[in-house]
Amino acid sequence: MRGEDLEATVAVWKAANAARGQSPTVQRVTRVREKLTQPGASAYVAERQRVIGMILAEPGSADAGRGPMTAGLLHVSMVFVHPGSQRQGVGCALLQRVFAGASEAGIALVSLWTDTANEPAKRLYESVGMAPTDLRHVGGDRLWVRYERKL
Repeated sequence: MRGEDLEATVAVWKAANAARGQSPTVQRVTRVREKLTQPGASAYVAERQRVIGMILAEPGSADAGRGPMTAGLLHVSMVFVHPGSQRQGVGCALLQRVFAGASEAGIALVSLWTDTANEPAKRLYESVGMAPTDLRHVGGDRLWVRYERKL
């Protein structure tokens, strides 16, 4: 992601959330901007004349993200595709880009969390070789499952 892509990337994130009936708060939008630009984060975008998808990968942490950084682990904290571009291979391409970069960097494992009720996301993750683990947690009013892929 280039610096000039930041606002378009945030707009994709907001549009994807709105399409799922989840209007983000001003505080959450501010936090997403911070995460996209923090040192050590790898943000990528998909473009078709404009930004249509985004993904953010960060160094992974032990204890489901609450512990210290774990060597060899990369955590995908965001994958969003503009509603008009969903189910066209954009999410798959973004994940494949992260896997390739992680593999080149010597990363052994990529993880992410998703809502157990988010069937389209689970199908996407499984289509690129990620598998659900036994790890679950409750966040807000939702149950989340951790997915992983060994590289």
